[in-house]
Amino acid sequence: MNFGNTLTRLGLLRFSVALIWLVLLFWLAFVGFNLPPIIWWVLAGYIPLIALPFWQASRRMGQDALLLNIVAETQLMTALLFFSGGATNPVISYFLVLMVVSAYSLNRYRALIVAGTLILDYSVLTQWYTPLAMGMDGKGSLFDWHLGGMWLTFVLSTLIIAAFLPALVRDRQRHVVEIQSLRERQLKNEQLIGIATLAAGTAHEMGTPLMTLDMLLDEATEHEVSDEDISVMRQQVERCRHSLQQLAMAGRQSSAHSEHDAEEWLMRQLHRWRLSKPHALWDELDCKASAIIPASPLLDQALLNLLDNAAEAGQKPVQLRSRVTSDFWELDIIQPDPEAASHISEEAVFASQKEHGMGIGLYLSNASIEQFGGSIHLKALNSGGSLSHLKLPIASRRQSA
Repeated sequence: MNFGNTLTRLGLLRFSVALIWLVLLFWLAFVGFNLPPIIWWVLAGYIPLIALPFWQASRRMGQDALLLNIVAETQLMTALLFFSGGATNPVISYFLVLMVVSAYSLNRYRALIVAGTLILDYSVLTQWYTPLAMGMDGKGSLFDWHLGGMWLTFVLSTLIIAAFLPALVRDRQRHVVEIQSLRERQLKNEQLIGIATLAAGTAHEMGTPLMTLDMLLDEATEHEVSDEDISVMRQQVERCRHSLQQLAMAGRQSSAHSEHDAEEWLMRQLHRWRLSKPHALWDELDCKASAIIPASPLLDQALLNLLDNAAEAGQKPVQLRSRVTSDFWELDIIQPDPEAASHISEEAVFASQKEHGMGIGLYLSNASIEQFGGSIHLKALNSGGSLSHLKLPIASRRQSA
């Protein structure tokens, strides 16, 4: 809600209330009621109280400023009522108006503070107050005063209903529309970030075939190209084309939400990894833990990046182990090479010690997996090897075969 507008309207309403109080007090004095002189000084307290919300609105203050305004007006109104009949004064019904404004504009905690303050003030005014007395030459009566107070309460209530509350409703509706717009914008930004991550991952994945093509073309400039080399180049070009097709498909499906079996997904990505790196080797230590996890091209690319990092960190086959906890499907990607742990400190974002690498594999994996509530932890083993620990939230679980 725009509290600047609310504070401004509160200041205007407060100005009207002060004018009505001024008219009423003049009328009481005119008809012969004995008013204590201090009541005029108390009414003068409305002058800074009227200026306060306009000043706070210019400084873009929030609910605390509105709470301060309402509590301050409550105390000023209590003082006015104390010198004009206390709880017998029908104007005390204006407390309900302040409560309505508080309940609509403030959160529950702050509204309860206002409610407690109003109840306390009302209770005090039932026991301690200055009764109104009619002078010897008075022209009115206490009944006239009661009618005047009822008139004031009606005027104030009408002002609230006709001017203040409709404006608050419009502000609330505008606030809801703004929230919906922000949510839609956030969804679009997430889709764009996902597509950008996929694009970077695809570029990372295409690094190997492009490097192979570069080497073969260098050889082709010095020697005659063999049929085998031409076949290899065609395979690498096909891999690049396939990666770009997957990127385009992933962009169209970036907003779709689906699920699949974790064990089957792992096997599919391992075979895809074999196509990307023909010499990739792995040992399945224990990969029979099945669970239903989110499905997304972002997660596919993240897993391939982790496998690439593990394979490039050492010379031994990558070891895989999966398990299911109460809320997550977990996968350990282990590189048992004793030299693998030394590569962990080199895994800085957008930095790489690899001759042809881009060094963004781990960064991309983190960015993708965190979008789905998962996490990645990389640590060194006592044997010198490295461990990448992947966690993904599960939707349901199937019995292991």
